[in-house]
Amino acid sequence: MSYKDSLNRITASKRLKDYNMLAFACKRAGKHRDEGRAYYSEGVLCDNLGKYKTAISFYKKFLEVCIAIGDTHGEALAYNCIGVDYQQLAESDSIFYKKAIEMHLKHKEISDTSGKFLSHVNLGIIYNQLGDQEKSNINHQFALRYAVQMSSVPGQKVALGNLGKIGSLNFSNDADKLLGFIENYMQLSNKDEDEDPKAYL
Repeated sequence: MSYKDSLNRITASKRLKDYNMLAFACKRAGKHRDEGRAYYSEGVLCDNLGKYKTAISFYKKFLEVCIAIGDTHGEALAYNCIGVDYQQLAESDSIFYKKAIEMHLKHKEISDTSGKFLSHVNLGIIYNQLGDQEKSNINHQFALRYAVQMSSVPGQKVALGNLGKIGSLNFSNDADKLLGFIENYMQLSNKDEDEDPKAYL
């Protein structure tokens, strides 16, 4: 471990203690929204350290607070964070894929259009990793639909790129369909270069 990495870990550990104290103080004072934000911040710090199980425990506390105060935006964010961390854990133990799918489905149920896009992308990736190309394909098609609704060129590129990867496996007998994905992707790439990149920041 380099000196810089060691320093970052020490800094993160100190910040974790600070957020822990903040969460405790906010809970005692009845400032539940701030308590939830402290748990979320602890989760992010643990993610940055690669401590996904610990991060999940903080995101679950954040989730509990969001549900209690009726913060559906925060609830959706919590489901996404937990789902993504279960995906990370599933790379070492596939048993976590089931939990990741459960979280992303919950995220999809309560999200706005951008959240639904993200949940379908994640579900598509998981099902592809599990070898279920049909479910992966369906989810990436839904992701593409939501990206079109948002007029998001980067989102459409992500969805088409994923569909193209699956298409190379699924559409070997349908060269026209696979070519369509590639052509659409290239058109969007050219469009993206022509437009102001700040439009999507």
